[in-house]
Amino acid sequence: MKKYSLSNPWQTFSFEAVFFALSLGLGILAGLKLAEIFKIQKLSPPTISLWQFLFYFLVATLFLLFIIYFLKFKKGKGIFFKGIFFLVIGFGNLFFFGLWLPDFLTFIVIAVLLVLLFKRPSLMLHNFALIFAIAGVGASLGTSFKPEMVVLLLLIFSVYDFIAVYKTKHMVRMAKEMLAHRAILGLIIPQKMSDLKAQPKEIESGGRFLILGAGDFVFPLVLVVSLIPQGIPSVLIVALFSLLGLLASFLIFLSKKVRTPMPALPPIALFSIIGYLLTRII
Repeated sequence: MKKYSLSNPWQTFSFEAVFFALSLGLGILAGLKLAEIFKIQKLSPPTISLWQFLFYFLVATLFLLFIIYFLKFKKGKGIFFKGIFFLVIGFGNLFFFGLWLPDFLTFIVIAVLLVLLFKRPSLMLHNFALIFAIAGVGASLGTSFKPEMVVLLLLIFSVYDFIAVYKTKHMVRMAKEMLAHRAILGLIIPQKMSDLKAQPKEIESGGRFLILGAGDFVFPLVLVVSLIPQGIPSVLIVALFSLLGLLASFLIFLSKKVRTPMPALPPIALFSIIGYLLTRII
C-alpha cells in the first residue's frame, strides 16, 4: 500500500474544507427548498425507516463485493463501475437541479454534464458534478429522517467505516477498483492549484491526490438537513461542528507516520453529534 506524501498539507486541507463547505451549503439550500415545496403543497416528507435504509445498503454492498471479488472480466468491471458512477451523478444532480429548474432544462443540464464527464473529464468537473449530486441526495435523505435516526446512522456507519478500512479492508479494495476504472465516487483533493486541471488518468492510489469518499460528505449533510425544522441556528451549529470533524480527521491523518488510507467518517461523525447535542442544550 503506497504512502501518501503531502508537500503542502494546509493548502490541501483548504481544498478539502472548501469542497466540504460547498456540499454542505448547497445541501442546506436544497433542503430549505424542499421544505418550502412540502409546505406550499401541504405534503409530508417521505419517510424511510432505519431498517429499510440498512437493508438497501447491505444489499448494495454485497452486490459490489460480489462484482469486485468474483467478476474476473476486467472490461465488464469497468462498465459496471462507470455505470454506477454515472447513475449516482445523474440521479443526484436530478434531485438537486430539479428543485429549481423546469424538467426540460434539468434534463438538458444533466445530459450536458454527463457528456462532458465522459468526453472531457477533469478533476474540477468531477468534483463539482459529485458535489451537486451529494447536495441533492443529502437533502432528499435529510428530509426523510429524524435527527435522532441520523445520529444512530452516523454511529453505525462510523463503526462500519473503521472495520471496512482496517479489518476487512474491502473499502480499500473498492476504492482501488474505482480508481482503476476511473469511476471514483469520492471527492479528489489536490495539493496545489495547478492540480485542479488534472485528468483522471493522473490520479492514483497513494499519489499526490487525496480522496474523500462521498459518504464522508453525505452523512453529516443528512444530519444538518434533518435539523431544518428546528431552525437555521441548529443547522449552522452542526454544519460548523462537522467542519471541525473534517479538520480533526485531517490532523489524525497528518499525525500518522505512514499515511495510508484511513476512515474519515468517525471523527466527522463524532463532532457532528457533539454539535447536535449542543443544539439540544441551548
